[in-house]
Amino acid sequence: MGDIVTVRLMRHAPTKENLEKRYLGWTDAPLANPTTLSMVDDAVTNVYGSDLRRCRETAAHYFPNASYHADARFRETNFGAFEGKTYDELKSNAHYRAWLDDPIKTPPPQGEAFHDFVARAVEGFSHLPEDEDQYALVVHGGVIRALLVAYAPTEQPFWSYDVPHDKQFILTFTRKAWEEGARCTSLLEEPITVKPTM
Repeated sequence: MGDIVTVRLMRHAPTKENLEKRYLGWTDAPLANPTTLSMVDDAVTNVYGSDLRRCRETAAHYFPNASYHADARFRETNFGAFEGKTYDELKSNAHYRAWLDDPIKTPPPQGEAFHDFVARAVEGFSHLPEDEDQYALVVHGGVIRALLVAYAPTEQPFWSYDVPHDKQFILTFTRKAWEEGARCTSLLEEPITVKPTM
């Protein structure tokens, strides 16, 4: 084990629901067009992520030689009654408007409370094996935001992070900070690209 730990957080590739701007939480939707995905790094041997199909499929394309370690704690938030619907379909719903006004204190009907979701994602992250130097995670946009709030070098609000499907967040920790669950020392945002061959 080295003195530095690097974590790559990557959002799954788009689903049909994402492209239609529908709320997509625990629905196990497939990718919209997986044939367009390229291999990112064939040297990665372990990938960690959500147990949902869209993350598994993305990881299989990005990291074709890796074992996938699925963890339900890395699922997107449960949107409950809003699942699968668009803003236009919900905009006259009083519960939806209350949730938009204060999503931290107002969970969706039959959905997950914000703090429960964040705690679940952070718990999953804290249970990753400690003995690796590099980690690749394929998860959901909300999960990435939750982990950045908890582990980025400086604390920023949840919604301050833009998490598109084609960008990765690279967190660098000292080994001591990693083992203690402390914040990383640096955060880079980069496009998801194929690793150059030597």
